[in-house]
Amino acid sequence: KFTSSSHRTSLASQPLAETMALKGAVRYEKRTSSNGTCIALLTMDNAPVNALSSGVRAGLEERMKEVLADDAVKAVVITGAHGTFCAGADISEFATGIHGPPLPMVIASIEASTKPVVAAIDGVSLGGGCEVALGCHFRVASTRSMAGLPEVNLGILPGAGGTQRMPRLIGVEPSIDFMCTGAPLPAARAAQVGIFDTIAEGDNAAVVNAAIDFAASKVGTDFGARRLCSITAKAPAKEVFDKKRKQYDTLRKGENAPQAIITCIEASTHGSFDDGMTVEVKEFSKLFRDDQSKAMQYMFFAERQCSKIPGLTAKPGPLDSVGIVGAGLMGGGIAMCCAEVGMKVTLLDVDPSNLDRGMKVIQKNYARSVERKSKTQAQVDKIMSLITPSTTYDSLSQCDIVVEAVFENMDLKKKIFASFDKVCKPGCILASNTSRLNIDEVASVTSRPQDVIGCHFFSPANVMRLLENVRGSKTSPSTIATAMAFGVKIKKVTCLVGNCDGFIANRVMGVSGGPALLQGGLMPHQIDGAAEAYGMKMGPMRMNDLVGLDLFGRERASSGAAKPEEVVFDAMFATQRFGQKNGKGFYKYDEKLRCTRDPEAEAMIEKIWKMIGATPQSLSEEEIVDKLYLPVVNEGFKSLEEGMAIRPSDIDICCVFGYNWPRYRGGPMQWATAVGLPTVLEKIQKLGMEPSALLKECVAQNWKLNSKDFVKRIDQAWNGRWSKL
Repeated sequence: KFTSSSHRTSLASQPLAETMALKGAVRYEKRTSSNGTCIALLTMDNAPVNALSSGVRAGLEERMKEVLADDAVKAVVITGAHGTFCAGADISEFATGIHGPPLPMVIASIEASTKPVVAAIDGVSLGGGCEVALGCHFRVASTRSMAGLPEVNLGILPGAGGTQRMPRLIGVEPSIDFMCTGAPLPAARAAQVGIFDTIAEGDNAAVVNAAIDFAASKVGTDFGARRLCSITAKAPAKEVFDKKRKQYDTLRKGENAPQAIITCIEASTHGSFDDGMTVEVKEFSKLFRDDQSKAMQYMFFAERQCSKIPGLTAKPGPLDSVGIVGAGLMGGGIAMCCAEVGMKVTLLDVDPSNLDRGMKVIQKNYARSVERKSKTQAQVDKIMSLITPSTTYDSLSQCDIVVEAVFENMDLKKKIFASFDKVCKPGCILASNTSRLNIDEVASVTSRPQDVIGCHFFSPANVMRLLENVRGSKTSPSTIATAMAFGVKIKKVTCLVGNCDGFIANRVMGVSGGPALLQGGLMPHQIDGAAEAYGMKMGPMRMNDLVGLDLFGRERASSGAAKPEEVVFDAMFATQRFGQKNGKGFYKYDEKLRCTRDPEAEAMIEKIWKMIGATPQSLSEEEIVDKLYLPVVNEGFKSLEEGMAIRPSDIDICCVFGYNWPRYRGGPMQWATAVGLPTVLEKIQKLGMEPSALLKECVAQNWKLNSKDFVKRIDQAWNGRWSKL
């Protein structure tokens, strides 16, 4: 049984004026353990996730001084309020400036304590929060807790001793994987590898009580070896570091942070702790100043901002059940997303054979998940029990939202929406998964256009994280609110965009300069090489081979627009070079889909160049990248000036999550910021393109993309385009 002593204080009642001027606090109280030992309980309090803001750091430093000066206190427990330990640094301080004591000094003071210090971890222990826990001598965690050092996802590394303490605790190889993936570990796994000392059952209070009892048991014991700064990490064979560098050069191609992390961990295996910290500080400083970390931190905030719609006060409707029309690849993927979050799914296809085939594809996907051990059979059984196949529209009558997911044919979509209008209950959201068709035209066949919205998923829907919700001219605020909540519920990165051809991702990426470069004298491997060196996972020609050259080619051929003697893409289709699906496109592919240059394809390209008067070109990678992606930047500015995007960062989100634009570049708009808008304008003009009026205005007014006047300008464009929310 635990009792709280009458001595209970908080920062608010202490003469710590400097600390209270800072953000966040640390509460201090004394507890008595079950064996009668006086234990100090320090609680980090900075809602909602106890970020290590200035007041929290100062509070920890001051409280540790108080604890060490009080002879009655025999040990210390550090925990967090609000059902979580600590989610890490307050990264807003990266921009506003850091005040108060540096985190490495705070952690060093905790670690140096002559009284045992135990971290009582409930909820997340991430980044700097995990580093605080490593500075404690022992770690007691709840069953629901998690530990992680995800700084690599911000383009930086753990900068408060994490790269030095973690390898001393769990070893070099596990530490490299832990930090270079950035993926947190659940409690059981964290205990297994040695991060947590013990796991406590029960709620937050039970974990704190267990930690207090644990701390009492360590009073009077020799815990010197628990100070991780006092030991050296065991050095593995030199080949281990070489292997890991190659591994993460592949897994996180182009990123600087993983290699810097490995450098720091390697330093932990020789020399003193202070020597290792010198390396950590040096590597952290280099990363913190470079464009990659700025871009990745920008993306961190952009991802959290995109689902917030200015002026939207309507509340979302219920989202317990969903109907999906079309049991193909897209419809099946959407069904999986919905069932995995507990929604009841009706998967409708009027063709029984298509429906049966679609259900089998879903079952096959989940069978692979069980085989890979990413899901248990029990989990799969529960998910599949939520998906009901159907061939009749009446089965959609009680759905909260219905999503049409058939191929891009306006007449077919109108027919489906007319059926929705007849059978769906009042207030049901009527959504189309069109990738570019006019939402207002789709809505025109219903008696309730206010309930119609686009929900543009990217293929495969169960893998790609982006969802573009497309606002029609009559889409109601409540429909928008519900569609945005739908995206969040099914764990998509969700943006609201305007109704125009291609919306945002397809519109801006659709003008990229790949076809023009191909027509103008560059071979596919030259274009792809530059794109992939820039950071694209796959160059545009390889991507076309993956998607299938027949899709675009068949459409042009059937419309009579194809010119196979003059246009390379048309020639590819005319000679049945469809890409990976039949082993030949811009490249040739073996049975394992490994691609190599194809002399036959290149000869065909050269023949077309001769026909149209083009000559082989030799351009630098920078010149190719400019011609590829400056048109995308320009189209992004046009989208903003037309009121089709709420903010520049939404465009970047669409490109990063919809087209795998390298996150460490921050998307096309952030890339333009890094290059400099005057330089971007000059380059666009030199390429012979007509610059966006908004881009020219930005340069003339000396606006940046976060300038107040620029934000006001694009707010006016968005609000002027659409009815008031």
